[in-house]
Amino acid sequence: MKAIIAIFVLFSCTFGLQQAQAQTGKSYEDWLKESRSGGKSAAKKTTVKGKTAAASAEKKAPAPAMAPPNGTFRGKFACSDCQEIRTELILTRNSKDTNGIFTIKQMHVGKPAENNIVTGSGKWILARGNKHNPEAVILQLIPTEGDLDLMYFLQVSDTEVKLLNNRQEEISDAKNYSLRKL
Repeated sequence: MKAIIAIFVLFSCTFGLQQAQAQTGKSYEDWLKESRSGGKSAAKKTTVKGKTAAASAEKKAPAPAMAPPNGTFRGKFACSDCQEIRTELILTRNSKDTNGIFTIKQMHVGKPAENNIVTGSGKWILARGNKHNPEAVILQLIPTEGDLDLMYFLQVSDTEVKLLNNRQEEISDAKNYSLRKL
């Protein structure tokens, strides 16, 4: 019983930190540094050819804002022990914020009928940044029902999300891991 409570508390803390980080729009590292320093900005000004980094950052064009994902996304993923995984992901946003609920259905083509369909549902949140790209928009699927583990997708555009590995990194083979909005 103590182990279950400990896992629940750990999950709740992690989920809460991810939500707080996602709402600030900062990279996880910047958000963590700022939260540990009591709200003081941990970023240092550096000089770039006589100008501050803040001044040179103002000249860069801001990244185009994407709408939070919403709707039905479909695609096919590569599979190591079947022909392919046909995936349908339905994202529904809460009216109050950018987070929402999801349902997912994955059909493993070429597996016996009794275990070829995996379904799940739960909550999703958006987070800003990963190890390789602090501006990336990461969709985190947090399952509450079904046979799924935590899943991560990179929001490529308003109409495409791309599956990431469990470390929130892009999968580095030539196969397609994108889902497109219908």
